[in-house]
Amino acid sequence: MIMLQHALRRRPVRRSRCEAVINPILSNIIASSSRGRTYSQALAFSSQSNISGDDACGKKGSENSGDKNRVPRTLYRQLLSWCRRYDSTPFNPLPPMTLTPPTVNSLSLKRLKEMRTFLEANEITYPNHDFDDMASFGGTARHPAHYAMYKDDVVVKENMITFPEIKDSNQLRAIIRTIYWLNNQNTISSIEGLDYADKNSADDTKEQISLAFDAIKNCNQLSSGELHSRRNKREYNIRVRGGGQSENEEHPTVEYHVGQVVKHGRKKWRGVVVGWQIKKEEENKGSQLGSLTTKQYSFTPVEKSDKEDDDSSTAPDAKVQYTVLVDLNDSQSDSYDFDESTLLGKPITLEKQVDLSPVDDPSLLRVHNSLIQQYFTKFDAKGHFGTGVDADANVENTDESKSPVEFQNSRLAIVRGVREIGNRLLLPLSESNEEEQEEADDDALLLLSSLKSSLQSMMIDDVSSKKHNSAILSLAKLYNFHVKVNALLWTRKSNRQHKQDIKYSLGQIVKHKVYGFRGVVSAWDRTPRVDVSKWDGLKDIESPQEKPFYHLYPDVNDCISAFGGPRHYRYVCEENLELSPHNRQPLELSADLDHHEEWKWDAERGQYVPSAEMKFMYAEDLGENENTLITAVRNLRKILTDCLLDIRDGDDNDLFSMDDLFCQLQSGAENLEDATVVQDLIKEIWKESSPNNPQSSYLRDQLDEGILLLVEGKYESALDTFSKIVASDPLYGEAWNKKATVHYMMGEKDNSIKAAEEALKIDHRNFQALAGIGLIEMDSSHYDKAIESFRKCLDIHPWLVTVSSRLSRCMSKKDSGFSK
Repeated sequence: MIMLQHALRRRPVRRSRCEAVINPILSNIIASSSRGRTYSQALAFSSQSNISGDDACGKKGSENSGDKNRVPRTLYRQLLSWCRRYDSTPFNPLPPMTLTPPTVNSLSLKRLKEMRTFLEANEITYPNHDFDDMASFGGTARHPAHYAMYKDDVVVKENMITFPEIKDSNQLRAIIRTIYWLNNQNTISSIEGLDYADKNSADDTKEQISLAFDAIKNCNQLSSGELHSRRNKREYNIRVRGGGQSENEEHPTVEYHVGQVVKHGRKKWRGVVVGWQIKKEEENKGSQLGSLTTKQYSFTPVEKSDKEDDDSSTAPDAKVQYTVLVDLNDSQSDSYDFDESTLLGKPITLEKQVDLSPVDDPSLLRVHNSLIQQYFTKFDAKGHFGTGVDADANVENTDESKSPVEFQNSRLAIVRGVREIGNRLLLPLSESNEEEQEEADDDALLLLSSLKSSLQSMMIDDVSSKKHNSAILSLAKLYNFHVKVNALLWTRKSNRQHKQDIKYSLGQIVKHKVYGFRGVVSAWDRTPRVDVSKWDGLKDIESPQEKPFYHLYPDVNDCISAFGGPRHYRYVCEENLELSPHNRQPLELSADLDHHEEWKWDAERGQYVPSAEMKFMYAEDLGENENTLITAVRNLRKILTDCLLDIRDGDDNDLFSMDDLFCQLQSGAENLEDATVVQDLIKEIWKESSPNNPQSSYLRDQLDEGILLLVEGKYESALDTFSKIVASDPLYGEAWNKKATVHYMMGEKDNSIKAAEEALKIDHRNFQALAGIGLIEMDSSHYDKAIESFRKCLDIHPWLVTVSSRLSRCMSKKDSGFSK
């Protein structure tokens, strides 16, 4: 211990900082405090001596440094060699790591900061554009600190360096090389004005070499355990995949790989393979999986007949087990036969692999399962789910139907277009007096300030336009702001019409007349949004379906007394409520409104105060600047509408186009969540009425009203609303599409198809109308026509997983001879 303190007397190490370099890859080392300290200290200090050659700085060292640098250089190379040896061994991502002096040399850190500043100021980027290729960052042909110089996710300050999440050993090797360079005496000596006292002493170097030896020893101990076992398993699986055999080893042929989409031949569902393994017969007894949507299938290899080619030898006592995530839409279909054992997640033993087959149809490759994100990060151009290298800077990973140039142009156009829309939206807000917006007591100005902050956040270029998903991130900001502005205006307008019929305001504390619990009013509806005709507490109330209802956060203790346990939320008729007097203390709420940023407790008034946004939506008083706020929000709505119409009609070169959006939908979306962002914005654009119609704003509001009636199941009223809209504006495609939906819900299939066809005349890429026509043809057992419609739909929007599932069913029905 004394020797260790002596070695560190010049550069004391903070163990928690250093151990982050290897935790949890070197978990066995860290589990032992001495071994963990040894390795982390070696990483920080084994590089302190001068070295020569290309290993550290990319240039030759001084002539008199060769002999004394031989040992530290050798140890450094062995540490890197250890990382390279396990570069293909999988491990769980490591958390971000932050290092501060004296763990890393402060002078070198300052120099690295200056280098990065110079590169950024001169817009010098990583030359080979394989920015996320950790193998290249871990290479030896570049500057040892090039990972920290060019990697955006590495944060470098004069007193701190933070490395991002570590995903593989190549990245770990790049970090080791960066730390080595920072602490290398050649690096430190090259800094002007450095005193000799800042260099390492000979004793320090000896102790550091000893620590490096211990680190390598402990690394070898670790690799002989967990990592070695993982590597051996991987090598074995590679041999199995390759079909190779040896005298002492024989195994069956594995037909499918992880990430591949397969289909069950008898049950007809699709799924994605997430794992496989080979077990002996006795190992399979009693094995189960516990998920309803994760099924394990065991295949017993059998000897081939004389007529079959014997291209691989299989062990008769071996089994190949596949773990498959089944498409949720397929599994919930009545058309598919799931027996009890499958639903219970028990393994199904099959004699041959004829029960599973690969899915090659591009329209059927995108399956939906809530667990997919736990296994895969993206869906690649080859039609497989995978993790692999992040494609942020690799446009080559896009859909082959779109060239990289076309995709890149659409991505840049969207990023710049969203920024331009943000600039236009800021104009009406900038006209307000900024000093007045700082008045905390004025709710209207507070909401204006909040809207301005949202726009500024939307305009901040927090993601590089060169990243693969930068366009989708920008679209998400635009969509969220658009929805927020429309929700503010539409909800306020609707609630203002019924304000005189509402007895209690937001934030008031009320008491239930029957059950006695108190609660805070958090929202209200002029009439109930659900069917309440059979609720027990409404038996004595006449026509409760026509009464106002309130959303309440109830008091926890009151609910325990009334119901025997806490309740998080109550929906109560106005007839069953009364004001609760003498509320000097806030209620005990599971929602904890007293600490919620949107609600504040007002002890003087004995009630909660909602946010300015909630007050605006429910037509509550917003102070003397209320009219200013209303005018600003309406201007935002008009600017947004004009921009979306320009995008739809292609009338503004400063914005992006519908072609750009569909390019992102087909090529930029690597998962269902990304596709939903683009899809939802396209739908919002379709909702806008023609700008040439003088009633366009009114028709837009009527469309929202009709959608609400449709959701509430009031089909006759909804149909009447949509019919009036298309009569006023025959080119309103979304109104035709919603009219088709209402006809379908009312069982009027012919009228539904006619309305959908009108929507397609206006925009042939209306995937909603195509999906609706396909559904009607499917219900009518016209599987040929349904397949044609579904394929057209998926060519436009490949991520409509419900449509993909219906297409699969139609194809199976047609193959079985059921088509009319």
